[in-house]
Amino acid sequence: MTDRETLAGCLLITGTPGAGKTTVSRLVAERLPRAAQVDGDVFGIMLVSGRANMLDDDGRWAPGPEGRRQLRLRMVNLCSVADNFAEAGFTPVADSVVETRAELSFIARRLRARPLMLVVLCPPLEVARHRNATRAVETRVDYDFAPLARNQQRELGDLGWWLDSGEQTPEETADVIVAEAARRAVVPEDALRAQGAIQR
Repeated sequence: MTDRETLAGCLLITGTPGAGKTTVSRLVAERLPRAAQVDGDVFGIMLVSGRANMLDDDGRWAPGPEGRRQLRLRMVNLCSVADNFAEAGFTPVADSVVETRAELSFIARRLRARPLMLVVLCPPLEVARHRNATRAVETRVDYDFAPLARNQQRELGDLGWWLDSGEQTPEETADVIVAEAARRAVVPEDALRAQGAIQR
């Protein structure tokens, strides 16, 4: 890919906290001629009042019914904004935690931009933990995300491009995504259909 080429469709970058989703997605967008970063966390921050607590009394990730509803609302807004950018000729580079096939299917069903490219940043867990522990307090998470990492592998391990960025700088990771995502990250339409994601 040259610096004058772009990525068609929507690029979705996921992974655990500390994997580098937000940093890398912005760097990827900066490397494309017409692109926008769509940060899934922003749609949660927009909830000024009434935001659900996603943790249980022991500090574990456990959103209840209202928390799950709000997480789904984030996905709805992420897809709508991504499509708006795509229809205006900008590549949406979205970053959000996607844990299950059901969540990916929901996104694919809502999202019109195609192809859907999925990049799962998967540095070793100890690297992600270190990155999380050393970043700004307001962006740090306090729960153990090892169960999330295991569930992502179990649910999404055969989909998209799993990229171990543990020994890469964010810039190096962004460079390789721009160069190879169109070849390595596209989720086949038949895989989406198999999950009930596409309604004909």
